Amino acid sequence: MPISFLGKHSPDQFEILGATQRGCHDEVPDTKKYDGYWEVKQNGQKTGSSGGKTNENANLVGNDGEKNYFINKEGRIIQSAYQRIFIRHKKK
Repeated sequence: MPISFLGKHSPDQFEILGATQRGCHDEVPDTKKYDGYWEVKQNGQKTGSSGGKTNENANLVGNDGEKNYFINKEGRIIQSAYQRIFIRHKKK
Protein backbone atom coordinates (compact mmCIF):
# COMPACT_ATOMS: atom_id res chain seq x y z
CA MET A 1 0.00 0.00 0.00
CA PRO A 2 1.18 3.57 -0.50
CA ILE A 3 2.46 5.17 2.68
CA SER A 4 -0.41 7.69 2.43
CA PHE A 5 -2.62 4.78 3.57
CA LEU A 6 -1.40 5.38 7.14
CA GLY A 7 -3.66 8.42 7.51
CA LYS A 8 -6.72 6.45 6.41
CA HIS A 9 -6.34 2.95 7.82
CA SER A 10 -8.33 1.47 10.67
CA PRO A 11 -6.03 -0.17 13.25
CA ASP A 12 -8.95 -2.41 14.17
CA GLN A 13 -9.15 -3.74 10.61
CA PHE A 14 -5.51 -3.88 9.44
CA GLU A 15 -2.18 -4.78 11.01
CA ILE A 16 0.95 -3.03 9.71
CA LEU A 17 3.68 -5.61 9.05
CA GLY A 18 6.55 -3.49 7.72
CA ALA A 19 7.76 -0.95 5.19
CA THR A 20 10.10 -0.48 2.23
CA GLN A 21 12.43 2.09 3.70
CA ARG A 22 16.14 2.55 4.22
CA GLY A 23 17.38 1.47 7.61
CA CYS A 24 14.59 -0.94 8.50
CA HIS A 25 16.13 -4.14 7.15
CA ASP A 26 18.14 -5.36 10.13
CA GLU A 27 16.50 -8.79 10.12
CA VAL A 28 16.29 -9.13 6.33
CA PRO A 29 19.57 -8.01 4.74
CA ASP A 30 19.78 -6.62 1.20
CA THR A 31 20.30 -9.18 -1.54
CA LYS A 32 21.55 -6.67 -4.13
CA LYS A 33 23.72 -3.57 -3.97
CA TYR A 34 23.65 -0.84 -6.61
CA ASP A 35 27.03 0.79 -5.95
CA GLY A 36 28.03 0.26 -9.61
CA TYR A 37 25.12 2.40 -10.84
CA TRP A 38 24.83 6.18 -11.16
CA GLU A 39 21.76 8.40 -10.91
CA VAL A 40 20.45 10.11 -14.05
CA LYS A 41 17.73 12.73 -14.57
CA GLN A 42 15.05 12.16 -17.20
CA ASN A 43 16.89 14.60 -19.51
CA GLY A 44 19.95 12.27 -19.44
CA GLN A 45 22.08 14.46 -17.14
CA LYS A 46 23.97 12.64 -14.37
CA THR A 47 23.17 13.94 -10.88
CA GLY A 48 26.55 13.03 -9.39
CA SER A 49 25.00 10.48 -7.02
CA SER A 50 25.94 6.80 -7.09
CA GLY A 51 23.57 3.86 -6.95
CA GLY A 52 24.56 3.45 -3.31
CA LYS A 53 21.87 6.06 -2.72
CA THR A 54 19.23 3.46 -3.60
CA ASN A 55 20.69 0.51 -1.66
CA GLU A 56 18.11 -0.81 0.84
CA ASN A 57 15.22 0.65 -1.18
CA ALA A 58 12.72 -1.36 -3.17
CA ASN A 59 13.87 -1.07 -6.80
CA LEU A 60 12.17 -1.86 -10.10
CA VAL A 61 13.78 -2.68 -13.44
CA GLY A 62 13.19 0.02 -16.05
CA ASN A 63 12.47 3.73 -16.37
CA ASP A 64 8.95 5.10 -15.94
CA GLY A 65 9.85 8.31 -17.79
CA GLU A 66 8.86 10.47 -14.82
CA LYS A 67 11.54 10.43 -12.14
CA ASN A 68 15.30 9.95 -11.85
CA TYR A 69 16.67 6.50 -12.56
CA PHE A 70 19.92 4.58 -12.03
CA ILE A 71 22.02 3.00 -14.79
CA ASN A 72 25.15 0.82 -14.76
CA LYS A 73 27.96 0.48 -17.32
CA GLU A 74 26.10 -2.39 -19.08
CA GLY A 75 23.07 -0.11 -19.58
CA ARG A 76 20.83 -1.86 -17.03
CA ILE A 77 18.30 0.64 -15.66
CA ILE A 78 16.47 0.59 -12.33
CA GLN A 79 14.32 3.03 -10.37
CA SER A 80 13.57 3.29 -6.70
CA ALA A 81 9.95 2.50 -5.94
CA TYR A 82 7.94 4.85 -3.81
CA GLN A 83 7.84 3.88 -0.16
CA ARG A 84 5.23 1.24 0.63
CA ILE A 85 3.84 -0.36 3.75
CA PHE A 86 2.83 -3.99 4.10
CA ILE A 87 -0.47 -4.69 5.80
CA ARG A 88 -2.54 -7.71 6.75
CA HIS A 89 -6.28 -7.79 7.26
CA LYS A 90 -7.07 -8.75 10.85
CA LYS A 91 -9.34 -11.75 11.16
CA LYS A 92 -12.32 -11.51 13.46
